Amino acid sequence: MTISAESRSVQELLDKSAITEMVYTVAHAMDARDWDLFVTCYAPEAEGDYVNAKVAGREAIIAGTKAFLEPLDATQHLVGNLRVTVDGDIATTHATFIAQHVRAEATGSGRYILGGTYIDTLRRTDAGWKITRRQIRGIWSNGDSSVLTTPVS
Repeated sequence: MTISAESRSVQELLDKSAITEMVYTVAHAMDARDWDLFVTCYAPEAEGDYVNAKVAGREAIIAGTKAFLEPLDATQHLVGNLRVTVDGDIATTHATFIAQHVRAEATGSGRYILGGTYIDTLRRTDAGWKITRRQIRGIWSNGDSSVLTTPVS
């Protein structure tokens, strides 16, 4: 049976919607400190190439993210300009972000903002799209860097 161009186009739209939702879910899970939700976003073999570390494996990604975020009183990750490319069962995304970090016990203002990009690779699984690699690149920052207990560079 041959799949029509229209069916392929509909599937691509469905895939792009699910992938976009996944990228937003990661940001929501981090801000809500919902680690049960966060774990559902990553494949077991996922890798992270972050501003301040490289990690391998979903458990290492979770542990590193918790260690980075849990000392903070609040965060807000705003994600936008999301571009999604789907090639069969593999997809890539490129998104921009602005992340506000707040910690009252910091030595300065207690506020630190980081702007940058998320570049993700995802794989289609039986449980939906999962991130297999996330690269985070900071482009600019502003504020009190003492907010972060793990510095970024």
